[in-house]
Parts: sequence; structure tokens; C-alpha cells
Amino acid sequence: MNMHEFRTWIFDCDGVILDSNNLKTDAFFEVVLPYGKEHAEKFIDYHKRMGGVSRYEKFRYFFEEIVKKQDYENELISVLDAYSAIVRAKMIDSDETEGMRDLLAAIPKNSKKIVVSGGDENELREVFRIKGIDQLFDEIFGSPRDKRGIIRDALERNMIQRPVVFIGDSRFDYAVADEFGFDFVFMSEYSEFPEWKDFFFHKPEIPVINSLSDMAETIRNSGTSGDFL
Repeated sequence: MNMHEFRTWIFDCDGVILDSNNLKTDAFFEVVLPYGKEHAEKFIDYHKRMGGVSRYEKFRYFFEEIVKKQDYENELISVLDAYSAIVRAKMIDSDETEGMRDLLAAIPKNSKKIVVSGGDENELREVFRIKGIDQLFDEIFGSPRDKRGIIRDALERNMIQRPVVFIGDSRFDYAVADEFGFDFVFMSEYSEFPEWKDFFFHKPEIPVINSLSDMAETIRNSGTSGDFL
């Protein structure tokens, strides 16, 4: 994997750009707790297994598969609004992940830097603006479109140029990268993917890093080769 060759760098947000996985998990639990602790705990198990999937899809799963409701649209709007209010405030106060700015500064200037997140797009852009990191990226994309739809549209509009590397912290991120033929790097330090060690043990071709500092240091020390792992 030669990091100097990538024309597009795609970043997940939660657990890659911001240390925000735990706060979103807490928010998910809080807004569904009125439906019962057992339902809430089942939902959190599902949420952690489905890291990278949008809140819209996750809450629909909660009502359809856990609560077993058919007519839930008004309740869906209510929990989405409650979740958004909690998450927005907490994300503004969240920390950047270790080495995030170092890596962005080390990436070649002619490479695009794009955020593709399961988080709400408008909320994400506002949080990035308030935190003063929106200008570090060329594009910031999120839900209600899912990651596959976002990337498919960006490819069609020539907003993504190959070769591409996708840095994520979930099995879903890996699946999306694999589907589009992108290189993938798994970041473990902030991940809530519980089986990541076993999963990537059987995929030795996938680089695993602890934090973005690892990649930043490799680029700085690599000269023109940029070989990584």
C-alpha cells in the first residue's frame, strides 16, 4: 500500500475523526430506554454490530424488529429529534482522535480528503464548522443517504478519483470499501466493533492501525515510497 499514490482519502467520522462512538451509544440507549431496558440493551447490541450504519436505518430496525411495531412513523420522528439534540451538543464537545490533524497535514496536497459518515449530514457539517475543522476536508457527507449511496453518487460526479483509501472503524466500513474496490485501513483505538481482532486476523492484507498518528508518522518517514505495512 503506497500512501503517496492515493488521489482520494475517505474518512469515517465517529471513531476516526472524532472520539464520538461512546457518546452516540449512550444517546441511543437514552432515547429508547422508555421502551424498556431489555429492548434498549438489545438495540445497543445491534447498534455496535452495525457500526457505520445510519441512525435512520437503526431506529427503523428498533421499531420493526425489536419493538415489533408497524405504525411507528410519529415515534420515529420523536426519537430522531431527541437523539439529534443529545448528539449535537455532545459532539461539539468531543475530542479529535489522536493524530487526526497530523495525518491531514501529511497527506499530499493534491489528494482529496472526504468524510463519509453514518451521522446526519447537516448535523455533521454544523458540528465540524463549530469545531473549526470543516476546512480541513474537501467534502463532508452523511445520512440520510447511506455510505454506499454517498460513494456511488460521488463517483458518478467525479468527486472521488481512484486510487482511493477508506479509513474506518467498523465491519460495515470494510464492506463498503471492498464493494467499491477501495483500499481499506481499519482503525482500532476508538472502535466499538467487538470482534475486530478475529475478523481482521483472517484478512491479513488489511492494515490495522491504532490511531491516525501511525499513518501520519509513516508518511513523514517514508519519503517518496509511502509503503505502509
